[in-house]
Amino acid sequence: MEKIRIITIGREYASGGRTVGKLISEKLGIPFYNKEILHMAAEKLNMSADDVKNADETAANSLLYSISLMNNLSSASSLPINDRIFIEEREVIKSLAEQGPCVIVGRCADSILKEIRDDVLNVFIYADSDARAKRAIDEYGESPDSVYASLRKHDKKRSTYYNLNTGQKWGAKDNYDLCLNSSKLGIEMCADLIIHTAANM
Repeated sequence: MEKIRIITIGREYASGGRTVGKLISEKLGIPFYNKEILHMAAEKLNMSADDVKNADETAANSLLYSISLMNNLSSASSLPINDRIFIEEREVIKSLAEQGPCVIVGRCADSILKEIRDDVLNVFIYADSDARAKRAIDEYGESPDSVYASLRKHDKKRSTYYNLNTGQKWGAKDNYDLCLNSSKLGIEMCADLIIHTAANM
């Protein structure tokens, strides 16, 4: 295997996965990409970031997606907007990986890059429900009365998006090289374990 250059992070909602990814990027001095990918895709599609955000993480039609990949991107212009956004995000992710080492959070990056690169470490961050609820309340402003329902809603949304776009099961250990419980390990240790793994694979 080539030296690890790209770290992808999938995560449960409010597990701290984005924070872990950001910390890794700061410690290693490499770029961090999350919603930036959505903005880059919006620019390529000549759409506003708000319009793209409204369609983001909705279930893409896997049949239409498969058909579009058989042709070039220009032929996908008649597809529903969520399918077009995912196709463009896929191209953005591949391009960013070509540019050099980076951390990519979400966007099915693990599956997108797995088949075409050998220098990727795919990580999944999860956490205990109570710890996630506390983070969602403290950091995201979720209501204590509905926080657990919100956790389920966000996870379901991510699961559906990932499963339909990749044909794999979101959160399944077989899709990742490393799965870490941030509520047991803490954000700092998760980041350090990922960095150590990437350096020694």
